[in-house]
Amino acid sequence: MKYPLKKTVIIGLGGSVIFPDEINSELLSEWASFIKKYTKQYRFVIVMGGGKLARRYQEAARKVRPITTKEGDWLGIEATRANAKLIQTIFGVLADRKIIGSQNSIKKLTKPVTVACGWTPGWSTDYIAAVLADVYHAGVTIMAGKPAFIYDKNPDVYKTAKKIEYLSWKDYEKIIPKKWTPGANCPIDPVCARFSRTHKISSIVLDGKNIKNLENLFLGKEFEGTLVE
Repeated sequence: MKYPLKKTVIIGLGGSVIFPDEINSELLSEWASFIKKYTKQYRFVIVMGGGKLARRYQEAARKVRPITTKEGDWLGIEATRANAKLIQTIFGVLADRKIIGSQNSIKKLTKPVTVACGWTPGWSTDYIAAVLADVYHAGVTIMAGKPAFIYDKNPDVYKTAKKIEYLSWKDYEKIIPKKWTPGANCPIDPVCARFSRTHKISSIVLDGKNIKNLENLFLGKEFEGTLVE
């Protein structure tokens, strides 16, 4: 599969990619080198997920007492802010000093790299990536997370799960939960899926650890992943 990218590229970088069990500094270095290589051709907006850090916070709180969906969301948002600050820091002067942390902080892109985090309860970073793709006319979000593809069922549970390389938003919405849950583990959450369908935003799901495959996408070559549109 090939896909033509526009000047502004929105990347939803999964928190579990850079922080699976502990921070993966080697992979962070690979990501930094990759982005820097293409800053003359593209302008990047990187939306950081909470990943394992968010889930650890949420699980720890739930062991003490039952928490509300809103409380779980706020814990996840704080985790995305920490991850976003880390990503902003590794890019140094290439990154805008202001992290996009709310709708009110959306701004004109003046630096090669701009970082965003979670905004408000009920809005996942998947959704925020789609909103920013709409605002900046990117047309597509690159969801660089744990799964290399979207599957017809959970591959961690079902060995017979089959990868899907292309599907429509309507078909995708049939195989995911209808309701957003903090810490939910699906390639693109239902809130984002509905927004992307109605605003005609495409999404590419691929393995965030496979930098070579990601580079093939940027070079206009065949790459592995799932396209939803």
